[in-house]
Amino acid sequence: MDAFSSSNSGLSRDLVMEFTVHGESQEELTSSAIDWLTQGVAKAITAGRVERPQKGLPVSDAGFNSVMEVVNARKGEWWGYYSVSPQDTFEVLYNPYVDESTSWAKREIRQRPESMAVKIGKFSEDGEIANPALRFSVSFDEDLTDYVKLTYCIDDALLSGSETMQIEHARLLSLANWACRHCNVVFGHFSYDHSGGVTELERYLRPPSGIPWRNTPLWREKLRGYSWLMVASGEILHKIGGVGALRESGAFQSVSPLPNGAVLLQVTSSFREYRDEKVRAVHRILQDVLVKGEFRRPALVPGQPPTHMVIFDG
Repeated sequence: MDAFSSSNSGLSRDLVMEFTVHGESQEELTSSAIDWLTQGVAKAITAGRVERPQKGLPVSDAGFNSVMEVVNARKGEWWGYYSVSPQDTFEVLYNPYVDESTSWAKREIRQRPESMAVKIGKFSEDGEIANPALRFSVSFDEDLTDYVKLTYCIDDALLSGSETMQIEHARLLSLANWACRHCNVVFGHFSYDHSGGVTELERYLRPPSGIPWRNTPLWREKLRGYSWLMVASGEILHKIGGVGALRESGAFQSVSPLPNGAVLLQVTSSFREYRDEKVRAVHRILQDVLVKGEFRRPALVPGQPPTHMVIFDG
């Protein structure tokens, strides 16, 4: 463990699983987005430890503060809502099994908001909205009209806790497999939650090499990064020798071909095993197809995510 990681050990941080979906039409992108926020959420709920919000919850676009006014909160019950950015005053109590909420979401997504999110959690003992158990989002970029990004956020402590590790890993992998077979995913990564949605690699590349909106359209030629769980396009797969070469390398626990010609890669059975030589092995195989740029070394600032998922010495 390096000094940076050691100084930040024991801290809980958010991890993000993000899938870049390419679409030939806005209808295709809209469909992928709404399916992620409805079918994807429903799939996560059935994975365990989370219950669907109470059926029949009313829908409100009066803002987050109105949630407590439209439902009688009781200890142990589940709440949920949509939020739209930058229209962040327009939030709706969420239930994927209520027709009104799906219709509302479709209307909002067709306007290509900056982002749209779903959060589900339990009311606290005082009837207050506590930290969410599920956090999904979709995001659009006005400079990338052919793409939508699907995101699932999780606390890294859940992937190491003795009571949560098995279920949360199963949920992640189930969601990844569903998304990659349901949508035209051309790139995917699993990184700490960094500003701008950068990958672990992009985080340490000086501009313009580390700017996601510049790298996203390069998915046929370059990977924005490498991680414990990732998706590489069919074109990239061809450059690195195909499915057979990846399997024979021994660097990946799972190499799963996808319907669109891409491949879903899982390096180790659990996220906490993805360190040291496991990371180096993946980097050796993918280094020729990664975005290139000048590295900026991480500052040793307490509270920052660890650096062990990036190889700096080539």
